[in-house]
Amino acid sequence: MDRAAPTIANFLNPALSSCTVGYIEEVLEFTDHVEGGFYAVVHEILESPFWHSQNFLDNPYKPLCLVLAKEIDALSISKAEPAYHSRQHLKDVCLMLSCLLMQDQCFSSGQAPENPWESSRKENWLLLLAAIGHDFCHPGLINKAPFEIEKNSLALLEVFFNHVQIDGNLKKSIFTRLSPWIMATDPAAYPALLTKFINQEASHEDCLAMLLVEADLIASVLPVKGQQLGARLGEEWRIANPSRAESVKSSRGRIKFLENLRFMSPHATALRVEQIRLNSISALANLKFRD
Repeated sequence: MDRAAPTIANFLNPALSSCTVGYIEEVLEFTDHVEGGFYAVVHEILESPFWHSQNFLDNPYKPLCLVLAKEIDALSISKAEPAYHSRQHLKDVCLMLSCLLMQDQCFSSGQAPENPWESSRKENWLLLLAAIGHDFCHPGLINKAPFEIEKNSLALLEVFFNHVQIDGNLKKSIFTRLSPWIMATDPAAYPALLTKFINQEASHEDCLAMLLVEADLIASVLPVKGQQLGARLGEEWRIANPSRAESVKSSRGRIKFLENLRFMSPHATALRVEQIRLNSISALANLKFRD
C-alpha cells in the first residue's frame, strides 16, 4: 500500500500513520503551510482519528485547547514572534506529542497495571494543553535565572484563563498538573530529570513531564528539520547572545546538543527516536566540521 499523504489526519491515524523519519519530516513541512494560523493546525489535530479516540463526554479540555490556540494567534498579530519559539514550534510540539501518545498501543496492552508511563485520556488532554501553552508569550531570550521564562509563561497563562469562563476548581487542577510539566521544559532542568530515569527513580508525574520534554525536542533531532531549527534558534539569540547563536548553528554545537539528549519513554522507543538522534550525530560527524 502506498504511504499515506502527509496530512495531519493521516499522520494521527493509528491505522495509517507511517512514522519513519522521512514521513515525520514531510508532515512537519506540510503543516508549516496550513492556512489559518496555529488555531487551524490545532483544530485539525483535534479532528484527527487519534484525538477523536481520546474524547469523552463533557470534555472540558478540548475547547480550552482551541481558545488558547486562538489567543496565541491573536498575540502574534500585536507582537512579533521569536524566530524559534514561535507558533511553528508550538505546532511541531503538539504534533510530536500527539504522535508519541499514539504509540501507547505498543506497550500498554498486557503490561503491568502500574506502568508509570501509562496515561489516562484526561492526562493526554492535559499534556496537549501544556504543549499548546508551554511557551506562552515566550520573549525569545535565554533564562537568566532558573525557570524564569517558564514561570512567566505560567503566570500569563493564569491571567488568560482568569478571563475564560472556567470553573475555579477545574482551573486550579489544571495548573497543579501543568506547572511541573511546563517547568521541566527549561533546558537547564533536563539533566536532573534525565538522571531520575537513569537511576530508576522517576514517578508517574516525571514520566508525563518527560513526554512533554521529548515532544519539545523531537523535531530538533530530525536530520533536515533539526538543522533548520538550529538556524532559527541562532537567529533568535543573535543579538542577546551572539556567541551561543553561532554555536547552535554550527555542526560542533549541534553534535554537542544531540549528544546530551536521551529519549527514555517507551513511546519514543516505538518511534525509534534514539536511532534518529544517533543517525543525525553520525551524519554531522561525517561532515568533518566543515562549517
